[in-house]
Amino acid sequence: MRSDARSQRRQLIEIDRRLTEDDLTDRALVHATVQADWYRASMRKARIRYLTIESGSLLLAGAATVLAALSAPAWLTATTAASVAFLAGLRRIVSWHDDWLAHSEAWAKSNGTIAAYRLLPVAERTRERQEELVSAIDDLILTETRSWGRRRREKTRPAAE
Repeated sequence: MRSDARSQRRQLIEIDRRLTEDDLTDRALVHATVQADWYRASMRKARIRYLTIESGSLLLAGAATVLAALSAPAWLTATTAASVAFLAGLRRIVSWHDDWLAHSEAWAKSNGTIAAYRLLPVAERTRERQEELVSAIDDLILTETRSWGRRRREKTRPAAE
């Protein structure tokens, strides 16, 4: 599944690079669609990772309690509890939940922008409108990238004392 999304992304990027005005007159729409697809794929991956880490944490935390109650070998209970601590640390570092929400928002915004453009009659999809579409999508990407960087920097700052 992961390699399929990467493969699809590479194919879309390659298509975007190869197209000429003769091949397709609306490269702006292709560009916007490729970018929206990237956010959709990233949103899905972040969601799956978030749900996996949260479910795993809950399952292992419950298992550690049950193992302790059943007087399981100490190494097994300790390993299970250590796994919970590891997943909690991993959650703190990678913040897939934040990425899921941010990519969902970017995907929704890009789809709204694309839909508004597609609602225009073909005759009104002028060079200016195409440039506006590309600019809106590129601004969205820049905003999301800056937001991602800000979230990462906030994660690495020491807690205020």
